[in-house]
Amino acid sequence: MAYVNPLHAPVSSSHRSGYSSIGGAVHNAPEPSKFLSPFRRHLPQATYTPISKWRTSTGRTNTLHNTVTFDFLGYNKQGVPMRELSTRGSHALAAMIHGANDLVLAHTRLTRITLVIIWPGYEHVEWSRTVEIHPDGPITRSALGAAVAMNFARFMEKSRNERAMSPEWQIGISGIRFEHVILLSLRNVFEDVWQADVAVDLR
Repeated sequence: MAYVNPLHAPVSSSHRSGYSSIGGAVHNAPEPSKFLSPFRRHLPQATYTPISKWRTSTGRTNTLHNTVTFDFLGYNKQGVPMRELSTRGSHALAAMIHGANDLVLAHTRLTRITLVIIWPGYEHVEWSRTVEIHPDGPITRSALGAAVAMNFARFMEKSRNERAMSPEWQIGISGIRFEHVILLSLRNVFEDVWQADVAVDLR
């Protein structure tokens, strides 16, 4: 498996060898996913719906604002590890992330959004938090990613002692840890409510 270096562009497929020492032992290989890492999987989250039937019937459920994506330079739809977003400074992130300094939500005129996390098997753990997106002017892609990562870190800290209803997605030392979580995008699901599209990479 190739190591992904966020500071350098990926090697073109035309410059990679197709040879594998275990190629002859592989039979009926599944269709490759869109992820470059074979260890990376989407986290299947339920889409947020309001508890109030009145809000559901009167609120705006269609997407109004564009999805905000997160990728290393030179990559597409691979995401950015949340540990990178939470530990790197703005200058380092600018050198690593595509459009790191883009003012991604400036057009929305929102001053804050609500981030909801619905982790499979932990639906009983409520997580709905306000994220300020105009603290010192419109928020950048990297700052928004850092805010999302901080919320996931706190959610996972809160959830690690909770009973997981889905062992496959269990959070904890012997399960999924914060360093395994990849931020792919942030999407608007209801009025001012947003959810992160997330992958898990257990390599």
